[in-house]
Amino acid sequence: MFANDSFKEGKPNANPDSWGWTKIGDNVTIGSNATVLSVNIYDGAVIGAGSIVTKNITEEGIYAGNPARKSRRL
Repeated sequence: MFANDSFKEGKPNANPDSWGWTKIGDNVTIGSNATVLSVNIYDGAVIGAGSIVTKNITEEGIYAGNPARKSRRL
């Protein structure tokens, strides 16, 4: 799931100009039922199933959990 509305006003915002952007690098694997907020994910990252990505992922590795954290290098 990708979520780009941060609910800054406490409710959904219909104006796409206020939404965040999600950028996914090359060769990124995202497990099932993961939630990705408005972040950048570096090339070659692996996101574990069910993880919640709340911050930019800036280096290659395996990330898992809530919030997603790097569990090991690749």
